[in-house]
Formats: sequence, C-alpha cells, structure tokens
Amino acid sequence: MNIEIIERRSAPGWVVHMDRLQVNFNSLEQARAFVDRLQARINAPHPWPQPAARQKKVRTGAARPLVASVD
Repeated sequence: MNIEIIERRSAPGWVVHMDRLQVNFNSLEQARAFVDRLQARINAPHPWPQPAARQKKVRTGAARPLVASVD
C-alpha cells in the first residue's frame, strides 16, 4: 500500500493518500499521527487463523433407544 501525505492546495489542511483512498486532516501533526498508527498496525504481527478444534460429542444423560430389526 502506498501511503503519502500531501498539503491541500484548495483549502488549508493535509490529505493522506492510501492508494485510491484519501483522508483529510486539519494539521500535518494529525496526518502524521494517523500514518504512524496505520503503519504500526500494518507492520504488527498477524497470526494465521487456526482451524476450529474438533468438538467431541458429549451424550447428555439419556441413553439411545435400541432399534431391533424384525424379520
């Protein structure tokens, strides 16, 4: 992801460009704080998702009825 901070020409303020997304800020300090937090989150370790553990079926008190075949 390309991230850059650009000063707005039409109005006072700053714009953070993240590829096609733009976020406006009133000050350079706000824009820098946003970019710093964003980059920290991007660079943070992200564990791979783990498959759900197989759940054991637990019987609840009642016994299964026996089924007998009649010939």
